[in-house]
Amino acid sequence: MYSVTHKRKIGIQVGCAAIDRKEIGVQCSHSTGSYGRRENETGHLTYDELLRNHLWTKDYAIEWLKEEKLLATNRICDICHSDMMLRDCSDRSDGYVWECRRQIGRKRHRTEKSIREGSWFEQSNLSIEEVVKFTYWWTQGLEQWQIKQQLGLGSHTAVDWDMFCRELCEVTLFENREKLGGPGKVVQIDESKIGKRKYHRGHVVEGQWVFGGIEEESRKCFIVCVDDRSEATLLKHIQDWIEPGTIIVSDCWKAYVNLDKYGYTHKTVNHSVEFVSSEGYDTNKQEGHWRQMKVNLPTHGRKKEHYSSYLAEFIWRYVNRGNDLFKIFLKDVARVYKLE
Repeated sequence: MYSVTHKRKIGIQVGCAAIDRKEIGVQCSHSTGSYGRRENETGHLTYDELLRNHLWTKDYAIEWLKEEKLLATNRICDICHSDMMLRDCSDRSDGYVWECRRQIGRKRHRTEKSIREGSWFEQSNLSIEEVVKFTYWWTQGLEQWQIKQQLGLGSHTAVDWDMFCRELCEVTLFENREKLGGPGKVVQIDESKIGKRKYHRGHVVEGQWVFGGIEEESRKCFIVCVDDRSEATLLKHIQDWIEPGTIIVSDCWKAYVNLDKYGYTHKTVNHSVEFVSSEGYDTNKQEGHWRQMKVNLPTHGRKKEHYSSYLAEFIWRYVNRGNDLFKIFLKDVARVYKLE
């Protein structure tokens, strides 16, 4: 009898250079899985690929984030206005610091800046890797308690970062806003109330009226919180969000009766007798939009003052549906923070 000793090859797992690691990651992404299945045929970045290709080491993660413009690639010294150097720093959790030690005349100065300054990661006690992981799981639609459990976070930290992600969606939508409709295009509008109890049962939540519109044949839409459903209130939002000349389809709510006077073609659907008008118009797409919105709102712990951010997250996910939300979110972060 004899035995065979299997030697474990660890060249891939530890100790390889970053450039070698990158080549391995590309090769692995095209490997064949069980039953002849190719890995990640969707083209979306999986969590394993995130760890393997981007968070392999702290050094590699920082270089990747600089390439994605999520961390600055250079900094200017506030004293001498020269380029600072990125140096190793053992007394900082990130392992690096921007530093300048130049001499002006006979006096030498020393200036330091955190690599997080002005970035998505600034003023956080989480490691950069933890922030990236939280962002990834958030874009994948995990609930707050699930991300907290996955990363071992405190309750307040999870709540804060959930809010940060929603706020970034809000800023992104505001900066990229564009009007719906135009001549020959159809926009469905409606108002709805969120936060009310059904049959007066369940958790008491203060209600909030919302007003929204959605363009047929596209994903262009808007939802805004409103104090009331008066003509003055709704007309202002219609003019802010919908181009003149648009065919607007609504129910028979009295606030819409004068839309024709403001450059719109107004069509109505009397929901008490029909779902589709005799001319073939309906508000089914907007009604379905309300259903999706209410299903995706958190059921507990939501506050009225946060409704705008909840709605922004819903619209951001709706507009980008079918795409890699993590990659899109990182691009939005880079655009909002504008690091060089």
